[in-house]
Parts: sequence; C-alpha cells; structure tokens
Amino acid sequence: MLMRENCALMVVDMQEKLTNVMINLENTAKNIRLLIEAANEFAIPMIYTEQYPKGLGDTIEPLKSLLNNYKAKRFDKMTFSALNIPEIKNEIESLNKKTIVLSGIESHICVLSTAIDLKESGYNVVVASDAVTSREKEFYDSAVAFYNGYGIPCIPAETLVFYWIGTAGTASFKKLQKIILGKA
Repeated sequence: MLMRENCALMVVDMQEKLTNVMINLENTAKNIRLLIEAANEFAIPMIYTEQYPKGLGDTIEPLKSLLNNYKAKRFDKMTFSALNIPEIKNEIESLNKKTIVLSGIESHICVLSTAIDLKESGYNVVVASDAVTSREKEFYDSAVAFYNGYGIPCIPAETLVFYWIGTAGTASFKKLQKIILGKA
C-alpha cells in the first residue's frame, strides 16, 4: 500500500487566511514540506487544492513555491471534499495510483471529507498525522479517531518518507535526512 510507485500526494487548502488560526502550524508546514520534497525525489505525483482562494488567499510559502517548482497540479474548490470537483476526481483517476497520501487543513473538515470520498471510491488513503491540523486540538483528535475507526491509517510524515526511501546511505536518504534534521 505504501510503496512509492503506488502513491500520490495531495496537499489540501494550506492557505494564508486559514493557516493563521491553526494549531501546530509550523510543525504541520514542516512535515508537508518533507512530504513534498520526498514526493519530488521519488517522482510521486502531487496535487494541491485551494478552497475559495479569492477569499482565503493562496497556499502559504514556501509550500506554494515548492509545489509549483515540482510541477504539482493546483485546483480551486468550493466543496469540502476535493472529490466533488470533477477536474480533481479526473486528475486523481488519471494518475493511476492506488494510494493517496493526504496532508493539509482542516483535518476534521476538508481532509476528512476528501479521505472518506477517496476511500469510498476504492483508494487506499493514508493521512500523514503530523502534516494535518485543525483550529482546535479537540477537532484534530476527533478527526484522527475517526480515521482510525474508519480504517484510514494515520502515520507520521517521517514514517512515510523513510518507507519511500527504503535504504539508509543512499543519495535520497542523505538529501531527505537533511530536511528532517532541519539542515536544509
């Protein structure tokens, strides 16, 4: 399920006006950056969404620049579940990947709605537990409890990245370890 050849990464709604009220934002953004860097390293396709960007702003930096530099596809949405947007659903289908790794905000609204719809559509869904957040700890905790009860694994971004790396000592390991240790 977690083999990098089977995965795609989705970053959900990491926008300026939303992030201003999120708990653990710095850690969440750091872990999303790690996922983006690892996805790029291993040619894992990436997409990202922006909920009503006219009102909520663009994806925060440096995530926006990374996503754009690495050719991630960007989609606007007004729905809470990204799968309710035909262009997003079509893009995910065209990737021909079995597992979608989710990150972003809010863990109990847009990420959760998207996770449910992906799972109902037959995808393996994995939530990077430290790469999602909400406005309140209670909301985050209830979302994680729901994911676990619904059969959607929640694991740290670093766990996913090390699984994708597979072997210590490689060039990919050294590059991504610098990001993990905050040296890049």
